[in-house]
Amino acid sequence: MKLPLIATLFGICSAWWCTGHMLVAHIAQLQLSNTNPTILSKAQSILGPLNGDLTHNIANTFTETACWPDDLKTYGFNEANSLHFIDKPYNPQGLSTNPIPSDNIIWAISNFNTTLIKSVTAPLEKSIALRFLIHFFGDVHQPLHDATLFSYSFPKSDIGGNSFKIVYDSNINELHALWDSAIGMLETDLQRPLSDTDWAYMDQLAQWYTGNYTRSDLEMELKSKSVTTWALDAYTLAVDYAYYGIQVGQTPSPEYIAAARQVVMKQITLAGYRLADYLISALTSVAQVEFY
Repeated sequence: MKLPLIATLFGICSAWWCTGHMLVAHIAQLQLSNTNPTILSKAQSILGPLNGDLTHNIANTFTETACWPDDLKTYGFNEANSLHFIDKPYNPQGLSTNPIPSDNIIWAISNFNTTLIKSVTAPLEKSIALRFLIHFFGDVHQPLHDATLFSYSFPKSDIGGNSFKIVYDSNINELHALWDSAIGMLETDLQRPLSDTDWAYMDQLAQWYTGNYTRSDLEMELKSKSVTTWALDAYTLAVDYAYYGIQVGQTPSPEYIAAARQVVMKQITLAGYRLADYLISALTSVAQVEFY
């Protein structure tokens, strides 16, 4: 197991809330900077048309734009909300469940990919598509964006853990928020535009995560190019770790916290590697990401 005491180095600091999404993008950015700076430059130029006032001057970089699809919600644009998750039913008690909506994150990644790689797409359309893709690569790796619990306590589902109340701290009182915060490791969102200190912190985080989960460590996982498989793998993690060993109204045990932190650390790092690999493919020729 790779250095399990993650919080020892960083404390309970900052967020699959915004800081977690930025970390996924920052890992991808550093990967591209080291191995394929031409692709990174191309990606940054694609983001350009929406920089500045059009995105409130807080999404002007590859890393910072990872939060932009969530920023939209704070300004009242909620039309894309259903695209951030898939919520496959976890139904251990055999209840009737709702069908999975077709407008989900797998559908969204497929369609935004099509927009990004089309040669006839206008710069504005490409910029929007890339911003959503950077964000969605983070979302699809968060286990509670891929699963929702049906049970006697939640006959209409717990909405991916949003209705699953727990006792954690003053900011987190439900299961989904616990996982969105990387199990408390990334709980406080950094203010954007990032300060020099915060950029150094993002570098430190990325180094720590990739040092604990190198590409060699994740060699088998990185062979998969199927977004559907990624979502199913994250669903399994939700069943095995997010919902296992905790009850409604309970405080997560130290054992639960330790295991869950390893899961989110791996998933964030894997998302960053996969985002970098996807962009090399998508911005070079035809994307080698599958949608079945």
